[in-house]
Amino acid sequence: MNTKFDLNLIRVFCTLYDTGSLTKTADYLEISQPAISHSLKKLRAFYDDELFVRNDGKMLPTILAEQLAPNLKRSYDLIRHSLYFNKNNLKKVKSNYIFSMSDISQTYFIPALCMLLDGFENTNIDIKQVEQKEIKNYMREGQVDFAIGHIPVLQDDNTEIVCEKLFEDKFVFMVRDGHPLIQEDEKFNYEDLQLLGVKSAITGHTELIKKINREYEKNIILTISNYSVAPEIVDKTDLGVIIPLSFAKKFNYDGQFKTFDIQMNRNIIDINLYYHKVYAKDLSIKWMSNLIIDNFRNERRI
Repeated sequence: MNTKFDLNLIRVFCTLYDTGSLTKTADYLEISQPAISHSLKKLRAFYDDELFVRNDGKMLPTILAEQLAPNLKRSYDLIRHSLYFNKNNLKKVKSNYIFSMSDISQTYFIPALCMLLDGFENTNIDIKQVEQKEIKNYMREGQVDFAIGHIPVLQDDNTEIVCEKLFEDKFVFMVRDGHPLIQEDEKFNYEDLQLLGVKSAITGHTELIKKINREYEKNIILTISNYSVAPEIVDKTDLGVIIPLSFAKKFNYDGQFKTFDIQMNRNIIDINLYYHKVYAKDLSIKWMSNLIIDNFRNERRI
């Protein structure tokens, strides 16, 4: 076997393993797809194994690739970490921080974060909306510094991702004040409520929302792709929406909405701050993560 090994091949392997796509790997690494194919050919020759086989439009790892993946990903992270901490980077403070957040997290966090950063010159924030299945790659490659919200794919990964719990939230019904289904004793007739449904690949609420929606699926008459417009629709119609309590409180500045508890087990959402372990010792990442934790952790929401 040829013992010479190009370390860039580790980068290709790890990204292809996570994306399952030659095209997405090329996009993430910003190199051509033929170059990715050539790198895969080298990897196959080195390991004398197909490593990834095409099945139903995806590049699926072989048994050997599954066995190699943990060590190669760990090696890749260590290499990136070592290269990052040269004498120039140790002196550098980031001026631009890239966050991935859903529309609902942006509404809650960004205004307060902007106030906290007021006075810090040359400190900028960029917001991306990255789908859950892709976000880990973005973070590993340094294309996203932080993610905030409820993102199970990151919360469940303690090998690559640092997860800092900020607070707990829950889903509630929200309707306009004066809704005809609100009874005199402030009780609410859930059974006859027509609902606004929200579907998003960005937020991690998907599984809990599916569970709740199964109970009230027959009531959903309109579905939208994010929560931003939901308060205006609810305010102007008799539709209700199932929404996180923190978001409902944020928009209820004039007392124009009423919220009602959803009676079900495990109606809890962990709202977390996430960043990649490769950059955990970066002084700028430490500074920003501490700023967020100090100002948002354990705020009572439920």
